[in-house]
Amino acid sequence: MIERIFNENWSFWPEVNTFTLQWEIPADAPTVTLPHDAMIENPAFAESLNGGNTGYRDGGIYNYAKMLYVPESKADRKLVLRFEGVYMNAFVYINGQLACKNPFGYNTFYVELNRYLKYNMENEIRVQVRAGAMTNSRWYSGAGIYRDVYLMVSGLVGIDAEGVKFITEEADAEYAILQVNTKVQNLETRSKKLLIRTEICDRGGNCVTKEETRLELYAGEEQAIYQRMTVRKPNLWNAESPSLYMCKSYLYEVREEKNRLLDVCEEKFGIRMIQVDAQRGLRINGKVEKLRGGCIHHDSGLLGAATYEAAQYRQIRKMKEAGFNAIRMSHHPMAPAMLRACDEIGMYVMDEAFDMWTRCKSDYDYGLYFNEWWESDIEGMVKKDYNHPSVILYSIGNEIPEIGTKQGMDISKAICEKIKIMDNSRF
Repeated sequence: MIERIFNENWSFWPEVNTFTLQWEIPADAPTVTLPHDAMIENPAFAESLNGGNTGYRDGGIYNYAKMLYVPESKADRKLVLRFEGVYMNAFVYINGQLACKNPFGYNTFYVELNRYLKYNMENEIRVQVRAGAMTNSRWYSGAGIYRDVYLMVSGLVGIDAEGVKFITEEADAEYAILQVNTKVQNLETRSKKLLIRTEICDRGGNCVTKEETRLELYAGEEQAIYQRMTVRKPNLWNAESPSLYMCKSYLYEVREEKNRLLDVCEEKFGIRMIQVDAQRGLRINGKVEKLRGGCIHHDSGLLGAATYEAAQYRQIRKMKEAGFNAIRMSHHPMAPAMLRACDEIGMYVMDEAFDMWTRCKSDYDYGLYFNEWWESDIEGMVKKDYNHPSVILYSIGNEIPEIGTKQGMDISKAICEKIKIMDNSRF
C-alpha cells in the first residue's frame, strides 16, 4: 500500500451538548495539525475529578473533522485510514456513517473507507473522542487524536496493510537465513496470476538478496506467501550496533507482453536472534546481554501526550546517553514513532499490553471493555511490533490484582497463547 501522512487541516471542537444532535461543523472551529492533545488545552483547576493524574485537567468529548475529495478514477482503489492512537473511545464516521469504534486509547487501528465514499465530491471524515468520563487513567493520558494518522491506498489486488513480516531463522557472522511472509489479497471479481519480487537492501541501498514467487489468487482470496532468503555477511542488529535493512516488496500482475506493477511496500527491519535460558540468561545474537532498563510513559512532559517524532527520538537518545540500553513501556502499547527511534538509536524494548484486566483501577478505565476487546487489541500490538528488532519482550499486564485467581490464570494463559500463535520469536 502507498501511504501518506494525513495530519493536516483537521477542524477541531469540543462537544457542548450531545443531545442537540447537531452534526454541522461549527463555523468558528479552529484548524489543528495532528498529533493533537486536546486535554492540555484545558485550564488546570483544583476541583478537577481527575486530580493530579492529569495535572488537574478535565477530559471531555472532542470532535475532529477533515474533508477528503475522491475522484471517480479512484473507485477501483482500496482506501484505508490508519490511526496510531486516539485516547479514548474513538468513533470514526465517514459521511455521517459509523465506520469504526475503538475503546482502547493506545492501539493502532484501521478504518476501511470504500463502502462509505461518494466519488467526485468531498467526503467528511469525522472522529468523535469520548474521553469525558473521569477518572479513566492513573497517569496523564491526554485526549484526542494524539498520534499520527495515515491515508493508505492500494489496488483491489494488493499487499495487505501490515502484510509483510520478517523472521530471522538463523544468523551468525557468515550468513542470515530469513523468512519473509507477504500477505496478498484479491478483492476483484476474477482470479489473478501474480508475481511477488522481494528485495532486501542494506543501509547504503545496495540489494543484498532477492527472490521471486508466482501465485494465482481467486476472486476474494487472501494468501500468505513464504519466501526463504539468505543474506551473506549480515550486519546484525543489537543495541550497540543498530543496523537496519530495507525490504522492498513488488506485486505484479503476470501478463504475456509485460507484467503490470500493482503494489509496492517498503519496510525497515533488523536481523537479530533472541535466546533465553536459565543458565546463560538473555542472549542477543548469541552474546549475553544485561538489561539496564527504565520505565517510561507515553507523554512528553510539558509537551503533553501528542506523539511528536522529534520528542520521541530526543527521549530515547537522552536515555541512551545516560547509560540505558532497555525500556519498558508503562503501561500500554508503544507508539510506532518511539519504536522507530528505538530501532535506529539502539534500545531494547519490553512492550506492555494493559494496566488492568477485569478489575478497574480508575472509575471508567479500560477494565470496562477488557473482556470484549483484549483479543483484538493484543492482535494490534503484536502486528505493530512484529518487524521492530528493538522489541524483545512482551508484558501482558502491569500490577494485575486478579493474577493469582483461577480466572486470572485463565486470562494469562489465553493472552500468552494468543501472542505465541502470532509471534513465537519473542518472550
